[in-house]
Amino acid sequence: MKNTEIEKNLFKEEWNKIESLKPKPSNYRKLILLDHKEFVSKIHEKDFGFIKSIVESIYNGDLYILKNAISKENVDKLIDEIYKFSHSTPSTFHKMLEGVPNFHRWIDEKAAVNYCIKHVKHSTFLFPWNKEMSFSQKVMMDACRPLKLLAGLSLYEFENNTPKDKIIERLQVVRYPPSGYIEPHFDNSSLIRLIISGYLSKKGKHYEKGGFYLIDKKNGKLDMEDQIDAGDIGFFYATLRHGLDVIDPHKKPEFDKRDGRWWFGLNMHNSDEVEASKRHTAAPYKVSKIS
Repeated sequence: MKNTEIEKNLFKEEWNKIESLKPKPSNYRKLILLDHKEFVSKIHEKDFGFIKSIVESIYNGDLYILKNAISKENVDKLIDEIYKFSHSTPSTFHKMLEGVPNFHRWIDEKAAVNYCIKHVKHSTFLFPWNKEMSFSQKVMMDACRPLKLLAGLSLYEFENNTPKDKIIERLQVVRYPPSGYIEPHFDNSSLIRLIISGYLSKKGKHYEKGGFYLIDKKNGKLDMEDQIDAGDIGFFYATLRHGLDVIDPHKKPEFDKRDGRWWFGLNMHNSDEVEASKRHTAAPYKVSKIS
């Protein structure tokens, strides 16, 4: 049996155990900062004490930020490659069916109503069967793939799937321009337990106001941006309530600029081969409940 399979089974077994004993979390508890390289080494060591403690910590609502995951040089190259693609092809939309290409979409308030979660952003969607933007795909997957083991998956689980297989892996690179946001929500943990994020910009340098927050047991919004640097990777249990406050609301969004907040996410999705009513999707959380 391959080591990756052993690791997958150990993490998955611990997840199944804790999920059978306690309801899924909704509240943020605390922030933990660690070095990316050191943390990935711990994942591969397969130490049972580590597996038990990390699963328990995540399930109790802890946010992990892994520092120095992607070099500044590679962050800049990644943004350059995504920007070049998104400014050489038209903004469009494709359902996740066989043969879906990589594509980008400028999602404004008018388009936002078509999604389960309201948001304003410029998204570029990358699928593993397409060769475009291969540098960016490699950089993101090298940084994030080990976290699939942590989530109870195998390293390459779903990576060779296509839409006909019902579950696919997808990377999304997002620029939140001035006025960009995501309404408060929680995600579904059925396909992957973790929200895996890559941070490509820094508050105070690339934008001034707004950003990522989590919600604690007192329904308070806790801004996390001060602890985040470009090149970091973050993760937390998918059902925690979170959102993104409006980025630089005093500025006008412009398609051709690069200002704002840059982010990417690795996720597993039901393709559009699955009936809409049976897909695992996110759900909004009522704003009136947040102080």
